[in-house]
Amino acid sequence: MLLTKRDLEIFAIISRCAILTTSQLSKTVFRGTATTTVLRRLRKLEKAKLIERIEGLANYENAWALTAKGADAIGYLNPKRHFHRLSLGHDVKLTELRLLLEDTGIARSWIPEHEIRSAMAKKYGLQRVKSQSVPDGIMSASYQGIMESVAIELELHHKNKDRYRDIFRSYAEKRNLKAVWYLVPSESLGKHLETLWTKYNGKYGPWFLWSLVDDVLENTKASTVRYFDQSTELERLFEPAHPGGFGVSSLQAHKEEIQTKLSAENQNELPAKVG
Repeated sequence: MLLTKRDLEIFAIISRCAILTTSQLSKTVFRGTATTTVLRRLRKLEKAKLIERIEGLANYENAWALTAKGADAIGYLNPKRHFHRLSLGHDVKLTELRLLLEDTGIARSWIPEHEIRSAMAKKYGLQRVKSQSVPDGIMSASYQGIMESVAIELELHHKNKDRYRDIFRSYAEKRNLKAVWYLVPSESLGKHLETLWTKYNGKYGPWFLWSLVDDVLENTKASTVRYFDQSTELERLFEPAHPGGFGVSSLQAHKEEIQTKLSAENQNELPAKVG
């Protein structure tokens, strides 16, 4: 099969985000192209075993992931290969958040969970990584002209208090993080997490931030970020770069981003959650 430049863009953006729906690929790679044409090409790539279809979303839309063959076509070493049916909605929403934050220039770079896990496995061994969980992503953002690391947590459901205790106390020790930013579906969950963070950490360690996920999806730069009794617009907290500057990037740029962000400090102090 003769691969086009657009095919390689498809592989590159999937390698960055792990999973994208047909509509997300239409917006990022196939701009202005009829959906029937988009689906025709995706099915050809699927037939060639370069991408695979992921089914099970609540709205019955298809999502797409990179196969080992597709990853090899662009020299990518760490494709995410396993997707849990119960977390597909979470994974797709996280992709949408990332695309928006990058496109508006809020996120200057982003390390996804599967890249963090891969780095930890190489450093500490696979067995240790299996017993831990990691943030949904680490975003690099500009705060007062300085690039800072922000752990991203898309929290769509409550966990028990003991698990939050372990998670939050682990985060309190991470000096390489400026903030932990929770994206939640309701104010009640955001305030609940804020109360638990205060109980277990006080105001030590990284900042604890939270926002309503739908607000960020709809308003992005103008969305509200809350920090205890304070709130501000996202673009006032983290200065955006030029719009559109962080859309579909080349694979080489992505590799350099990962190599830069997974520094010795980050590898030693990646946030780990117990349980």
